[in-house]
Amino acid sequence: MGNLRPWVKIFLTIVVVALVGGAILYLRDNSKSEAGDGSSKKSLFGKYPTYTIGVNTYAGFTPIIWLNGGLKPNEESIITKEYGVLLNIIIQDDFIAGRNALKKGEIDMIYCTADALATEMSESGDMTEMRHFMLLNWSRGADAIVVNKHIVSVADLKGKSIAVAEGTAAHTLLINTLETNEIKPNEIEIVRVENGTEAAQMFKAKQVDACVTWSPDDIDCVQSVQGSKILVSTKQASHIICDGLIAKESFLDKNQEDVSKIVSAILYANSKMNDDPNAVKEAAKYFAKGFGTDEAFCEDGVKNIRFATLGDELNFYGLESNYSGVKGDDIYSKMSRIYESLNLTKKPLAWRRISYLGIIEKLEKEKSVKGNQSAEVQETFSAPTEEDKTQVAISNKRVTINFGVNQAELSNNAKMTIDKEFVGIAKQFSGARIRVEGNTDNTGVYKNNVSLSQKRAQAVVDYLISEYGFDSNRFIVVGNGPKHAVESGIAGSNEQYRTTDFQLVAE
Repeated sequence: MGNLRPWVKIFLTIVVVALVGGAILYLRDNSKSEAGDGSSKKSLFGKYPTYTIGVNTYAGFTPIIWLNGGLKPNEESIITKEYGVLLNIIIQDDFIAGRNALKKGEIDMIYCTADALATEMSESGDMTEMRHFMLLNWSRGADAIVVNKHIVSVADLKGKSIAVAEGTAAHTLLINTLETNEIKPNEIEIVRVENGTEAAQMFKAKQVDACVTWSPDDIDCVQSVQGSKILVSTKQASHIICDGLIAKESFLDKNQEDVSKIVSAILYANSKMNDDPNAVKEAAKYFAKGFGTDEAFCEDGVKNIRFATLGDELNFYGLESNYSGVKGDDIYSKMSRIYESLNLTKKPLAWRRISYLGIIEKLEKEKSVKGNQSAEVQETFSAPTEEDKTQVAISNKRVTINFGVNQAELSNNAKMTIDKEFVGIAKQFSGARIRVEGNTDNTGVYKNNVSLSQKRAQAVVDYLISEYGFDSNRFIVVGNGPKHAVESGIAGSNEQYRTTDFQLVAE
């Protein structure tokens, strides 16, 4: 440019700067998230589409981290090389910030739990565009209620102070646990906290009688407070807390092909975490580096999780006609009613409005998901022992069933009562044994009453096994005869003592 006039040099310099700047802006704009309008997105070099997932610091997201070889987009990762998409995984421990990013289109999909989602899906709120499109995992010990030495059973929680994050999965676990002993939420003293870690801190400081927290804070609480224990966890309450993914419906509609690839990849990774210890160890290294934890945090956490398979997805979304277990609709709808009664949500949308079945239906039709995609089998139990008959129960649910005089057959009304008042609990707490205790009033011969009460309890168990397919070894059958009536000093015929008690007992 040495022989050019000065004004020509200036003009050419401006042109070059404009071209370079335009190219940079073009690349930047084409790499930015466009999830706000559901458009497909391209990576920086246009080779693979890039999508952003928001997660929090929980081992339940281990499969996604393993797929991606860490948090950042990686063209050498399994999900990119084998499925043709790039993932950008963003840690969103700040719940509100994560939801705002989702609504703005800065994040394409983000974690949720089916139960707590009810608090977000008010028909007049700003989350009505969001749809639940994938089950990620079930908590199987990762969430727990920790209590001090003065609390022996759920009944003892009545009137006690409990630290819990309202409207979250922790609150859901607490509410459902209280239900097993017919304790209403307003019969305990809730101490509001932001999350499980803060709840654990309050418990360790002995500021509350109990807390609802998560792993590994639950173990830390037990080790820090003498005499404390885990009262109930999702090992027993195995079908209450489940993680999933939500996204805008418009985004899912316009990117269904790529989202199907992502879900298929996650399901494959889930099968690896369920079945392959070496894959878990490899994933733990990525997890520790990305989240700033040690590898044990991830490896121990995975032990308390059931990662969803395609079979589990079909069951969860009600797409398998033979499945009679807990579905997403059951969890969401129940907690919608409860959280609305507690003024934590207002007119939440129905499950059918907020669930998106297209992705799972597509994968089921194609039958191309790799790995073991069989649905989880029903939990089995060893035969009950004599000790189980007297083991301290976690909780006690009294169900009044009227029998005819000297009769042990269940009437249709009795069956309806069992269906309404206990079957849901039995399904949600599928990791606990059930002790069924039959009772009689204080009339007639004592020995005959004991035998009759045993038959009444067995009739209930036989009904639950035949009607719902529960494992027969799960049940402990006890005949109390007139024991409770005698203890109360009540003689003669009295319907109050012709009852059946359902007790949850830790396996």
